[in-house]
Amino acid sequence: MENPKKTFQFKQLWGVPDLSWHNLQDYLLIFLGSLVQALAMRLFLVPALLVSGGISGLAQVINYFTGWSIGIMVLIGNLPLFLLGWRYLGGRRFATRTVWAIVIFSVLTDLLAWIIPPAGVTDDLVLSSLYGGLVFGVGLGLVYRGKGTSGGSDILGLILYRRKGISMTQAYLLTDAITVLAGGLAWNWELALYGM
Repeated sequence: MENPKKTFQFKQLWGVPDLSWHNLQDYLLIFLGSLVQALAMRLFLVPALLVSGGISGLAQVINYFTGWSIGIMVLIGNLPLFLLGWRYLGGRRFATRTVWAIVIFSVLTDLLAWIIPPAGVTDDLVLSSLYGGLVFGVGLGLVYRGKGTSGGSDILGLILYRRKGISMTQAYLLTDAITVLAGGLAWNWELALYGM
């Protein structure tokens, strides 16, 4: 028999899901954006050893040295940031959309590794950095359009913006610079510069 106290706490925490058409459109946009980001990772960034920035970039570096799944590393790396975002960026609404984006991106990044050849579509670093950045950016834009974040540096950037007044561009530059530095130390500085 279900414990009524536990059920009440769950409903109080998460509320009744909003199944309106507008809300479902937002979740579809977040799904499509996460898919596009995963495609950018597998087609361009991972094969060329170009760090994408944020948690996914750190996951690439960890994957390179350990062979651990990029998707799982993204999930683990986003957990503390998710908790910060819950506290500072809007609780339940932030949480459901961000969890959706992170899980979809993580799962699709690992699933696409089984479908897309490890070499990606080109071995040209300029093309990989150009199209990897462009496609990844389109994916981020779709996630934002769905009123979500894709975790990682998005969360840190929004917290720095809202709490400290640092502009979003400066916040992203600050948080992603750490990942690019890690990529430069892991591989070489030329690849880090292409990744930037």
